[in-house]
Amino acid sequence: MKVLLVASRFPWPPHTGDRVRAVAWLEAMAGHAEVTLVAPRGTPPAGGAPCAVVTVPSAPGRLLGAAMRVLRRGLPWTSLLPAGHAWKRALRAAELTSGPFDASIVQLARLDPWVFAHLPPGRRILDAIDALGANLEERASAANGLARAFWRREAARTARLEAECGRRYDAVSVVAAGECAAFGERAVAIPHGVVLGPEAEGPRDIDLAFWGRLAYFANADAARFLIEEIWPLVRASRPGCTLLIGGADAPGWLRNAGGRDGITVQTPLVDREATLRRVRVAVVPLRFGTGMSNKVLEAADASCAVVSTPEGVRGLPDLAAEVAVGRTAQDLAARVLELLQHPEQARNQGRRLRQVADSWYSRASAGQRLLALVRGEPEAGSSWRA
Repeated sequence: MKVLLVASRFPWPPHTGDRVRAVAWLEAMAGHAEVTLVAPRGTPPAGGAPCAVVTVPSAPGRLLGAAMRVLRRGLPWTSLLPAGHAWKRALRAAELTSGPFDASIVQLARLDPWVFAHLPPGRRILDAIDALGANLEERASAANGLARAFWRREAARTARLEAECGRRYDAVSVVAAGECAAFGERAVAIPHGVVLGPEAEGPRDIDLAFWGRLAYFANADAARFLIEEIWPLVRASRPGCTLLIGGADAPGWLRNAGGRDGITVQTPLVDREATLRRVRVAVVPLRFGTGMSNKVLEAADASCAVVSTPEGVRGLPDLAAEVAVGRTAQDLAARVLELLQHPEQARNQGRRLRQVADSWYSRASAGQRLLALVRGEPEAGSSWRA
């Protein structure tokens, strides 16, 4: 079987949700299919899932024509993010060198306008990951004035594109069941799970941590909520408490918060797996977002105790049952303090989260369903935790 995977960003390093998802696809198909990856320039890591790589050339001169197309068709402006590349040329090159393909996987609806007409014959899958239209509607609700109007219009255009994709592709995959409705009856929820590392050992010398790509508006909002509202309440009761905020692309205001009041900002976060195994309590104070939060899976892998908003554990019902959940700054701070004051309780919660991740959210189980979806087998639509 030959499979074409088309990604708007090179999968490695996998520090964003779409990159993690692309790596999960490659791992799922390793040993079962010959995969060709079409993506912007990058270098695969040694020992990564095997695939042929066709680099899509940068073509910024296409952006003006793409913008005119966005206006004519009423496409979302976010679809311009991958538009400055020669996708047609790269897809033809992939077919000439590695085809014919039995199936094609396109990552993210925003890539669809530039690649769908050039996909080879065969089974076509859109890996939407989540319903971006709903995500942008949340972004609109958090904005004011002209920004709110822009994001509301963008959300409507994105939702329309997602509905069209749901009718064009043979199947649409998302990470959480709640995202399926945006794409219609051909959508199926397949979380990509987590690859569990070694059991955490050694001391935990970081009291609290939050991490993610910090330029993303939902993560930036969560970091601000944590620093400005939750953290002062925690420090008032435990003045020596420490907080690590880590991740790529931290904005200036967040960088400036490092070095005071027990806060360390590390951007990017170095050796995430090892660092998280030093954390007592992971705080996930997300107030926006769709899909599934990889942070909680990563915390479970590290056996961290977790305090989260309901949005932070979206799409993860079994893990959510073990997490300390709160909505307000006061609720979240109180749950953090309880875990810090009772270390054994925090350790036990972390162990339970690790066990749940191992039982219900393994990358191997998810990979079986992703592979079944590529093959068009009915197992893709069954309970992913089978």
